[in-house]
Amino acid sequence: MIIKKINPNDLTSADNLQQQILNPTHKKRYRSFGCVKKNYNREPALFIGAYDKNKIIGIIFGYIKKNKILIGEMAVLEKYRSKNIGSKLLAYFEKQAKKLNKKYIELGALGQAEKFYLKNNYKPLIFVQIYHKDVPKNYKNLGYEIICETNYKDAKKLKIIAKYDPKLKDEIKKKFNAFDVIYLFRKDL
Repeated sequence: MIIKKINPNDLTSADNLQQQILNPTHKKRYRSFGCVKKNYNREPALFIGAYDKNKIIGIIFGYIKKNKILIGEMAVLEKYRSKNIGSKLLAYFEKQAKKLNKKYIELGALGQAEKFYLKNNYKPLIFVQIYHKDVPKNYKNLGYEIICETNYKDAKKLKIIAKYDPKLKDEIKKKFNAFDVIYLFRKDL
């Protein structure tokens, strides 16, 4: 097995693999292939593949956003999981990311992926989305350390420092009247 940057000829195969794993029901894509390709052309070093012979068996796609690098997609074919391939992909990605002089890597994760990022020394944050009409008047005094607050057209979005506890997401969702709460994970570069 080899971990390396995805070459332009493999980008379609890599994108198909991530769609097969991360979007098996073919719902509307979060990022179109055009968006993936545009970001690949901008910074191909952030598109990493794990290869078994010449077949792509795992991918990680990264995107530059201001002072950070976002991990947008990471996936490994099921028959290759639990073989440390994900950690090897992530380590290679981190080496590439450090060369770009950004402050940190950040991503959203759910379920088993949360434990994977904790194991790889990523620090948890909680990302809260609240419709403007539902924002509690006392949201700044609910006992949580808000490190980032952004107002978008549709909602207020907060990042909160928190320890990892899956039950905490439900607690925060109730206290903040939020419509969505997920863990983000961050690692300084």
